[in-house]
Amino acid sequence: MLATVQNTLATRLPPLRGKRVLVAVSGGADSVALTLALHQLGVKLVLAHVNHGIRGRAAAADARFVAALARRLGLPLVTGKFSVPQERRPGESLEMAARRIRRDFLLRTAQRRNLHLIATGHTADDQAETLLLRIARGTSVSGLAGIRHSTRHGNITFIRPLRDATRQQVEAFLRQQKQRWREDATNTDDFALRNRVRHEILPLLAARLNPNIHAALLRLGEIAAAEDDFMAGLARRAPRSAKTPLALRRRQALAALHRAGADPAAVDFAAVDQFSTAWKNPDTFSTVWKKNFHSVEKSSFARPAAAKKSSTFPQRGKKVHPAWAGFSIVWKNPGTFSTAWKTIFHSVENSAVPRTLRLRHGRGFTRRLDEVCLSATAVGGRDLIFRNWRAGDRMQPLGMAGSKKLSDIFTDLKVPRDQRAAWVVVECGGEIAALAGWRVARAFAVPGPRAPALRIRIQPMMPRARSSK
Repeated sequence: MLATVQNTLATRLPPLRGKRVLVAVSGGADSVALTLALHQLGVKLVLAHVNHGIRGRAAAADARFVAALARRLGLPLVTGKFSVPQERRPGESLEMAARRIRRDFLLRTAQRRNLHLIATGHTADDQAETLLLRIARGTSVSGLAGIRHSTRHGNITFIRPLRDATRQQVEAFLRQQKQRWREDATNTDDFALRNRVRHEILPLLAARLNPNIHAALLRLGEIAAAEDDFMAGLARRAPRSAKTPLALRRRQALAALHRAGADPAAVDFAAVDQFSTAWKNPDTFSTVWKKNFHSVEKSSFARPAAAKKSSTFPQRGKKVHPAWAGFSIVWKNPGTFSTAWKTIFHSVENSAVPRTLRLRHGRGFTRRLDEVCLSATAVGGRDLIFRNWRAGDRMQPLGMAGSKKLSDIFTDLKVPRDQRAAWVVVECGGEIAALAGWRVARAFAVPGPRAPALRIRIQPMMPRARSSK
């Protein structure tokens, strides 16, 4: 395995000589092998361990194991302890929440310690599983590239030195080193989709379809990554013209949206297609953007509250001012309503499956994926009003005996004053039902897992584009 890691470092990753690397160490085989391999190769390391607050005593034992490993190797260790079940957002699985919290912790730690490289223990097996999952869900050529050997996140690069090593090689290396590791019992729980792919689907495909299915998937990833990079280069050099092939126009549009600040996770295929066809029209790219995402589109399904001064919203980077600080939208019926900084989609289903409302926020306000569920029974047939907070607003959050001012809740959540007006307050029957993404009022909480619910999602949206000529 060590030779495989050396080859990956030499051919696939940025030079590590003279640099310190933050290594994510769970205590499992992959991260322990990664730590030992990099340490033996003379890389300067700082270890980071996260206790997710999920596995009780087992998690505490993991933390002690990693601390002992750090002491034995003489390496600095940074630890973080969280309660993923409490910090999980509505609609977010434990696995997704743990991944988000862990990634954010690693990025914060790297920034505070002025580290620009974060190493994680993804292996070739992880790559094969990821590719199969993406194929099943439907993906693009970029998606078929799977887990890249390195990915940039601002000025920080995630590197994956074990990306070419198999799990079998990893465990053989550890046994050779006489190094123990921790086993996470959840890795054998086939309820999780990835574990089902690992323990059921891939072995079945190997037995019934192709005994070399792992190698075939890895080869697919390599081919897709090379073609993805090649197509990206073509798209950068190609003219922005209606005559440019559609595949390149889509890439140009996606790249432009990303450069303008759009979160890649929030840019869907339909949005990319709108911009990829923009050059067929006389409008410029920025005009098309403004037409589609920065104007109020009238709809019979929703209306701005008549008492408000304005139904337009701020552009990227602008601070709150009275012209738009008093926004309010009354939701009447299912449908779609678009404003300068959010689009609302609402579909009604008379069942325990939650109804859906999506609010897409602009850059400068929130880049989080938030969600809140309200009791459909408590809402009844009453209108919901979506507005910004106002001085004197109070609510009784779930779990609190009395009411609390929203201004105090914002202070507790450390929301900057110039961003507070962009947060969505959900009002029903004259009461505040929720501060979307953060707090639900006690009277509007969903009483049980099968109770009818109204689900509100707040997702990042693309900000205003720069002019493109």
